[in-house]
Amino acid sequence: MKFEIINDKNKVVMNTTHGYCIPDKDILTSMSKVGYKFKLDDRAITIKKLNEMLKEIKDAEDNKN
Repeated sequence: MKFEIINDKNKVVMNTTHGYCIPDKDILTSMSKVGYKFKLDDRAITIKKLNEMLKEIKDAEDNKN
């Protein structure tokens, strides 16, 4: 998994391959409202889909513990 945050100039300002490094829902929602875009595995992803994916990752991590 490759996650990227892209600013309004289409420059990648953050990337990671680890789910636990992705900012939380509130931060991502705020970023989306001011124009940041997100990519997952080189494909654009909406904030709604991203938040659903983050919930699944968190649930999976909680189940491991």
